[in-house]
Amino acid sequence: MTLYHATSARAAVAILRDGFRDARGSYGFATIELEGVFFSDSPLDENEGAASSEVVLAIDLDETVIGDYELVGGAYREWCLPSRLANASTVRRLPEDEVDAAQTF
Repeated sequence: MTLYHATSARAAVAILRDGFRDARGSYGFATIELEGVFFSDSPLDENEGAASSEVVLAIDLDETVIGDYELVGGAYREWCLPSRLANASTVRRLPEDEVDAAQTF
C-alpha cells in the first residue's frame, strides 16, 4: 500500500538524506498525544491538517504491517507510524502530476 507524507521542502531534504524522525504531539480535536510520523492514503494539504504540503513523499508498506497504527475517522485513512517502520521502506519524492493523480477525495 502506498502511504503519503506531506511536508516542507526543507524537511523533505532532511528526510530523504537522514530518514524520518519520530515527533510527539496532539492529534485531532481531543488531547490525544501520539509519537511517530503521520501518513495517509491520499496526499494531504494544509486544509486536511498537513503542516506544509510543498513536497509529498511516498513509501510502500504491506497493509498487514501498518494495521495497528491506523487512526480511525475522517475522509481519508491515516496512520501514525514509528519512524523505524517508515524508514524500512524506500522513500520517494512524488512529482506534482503524481500528487494530483493520487488524491482520492
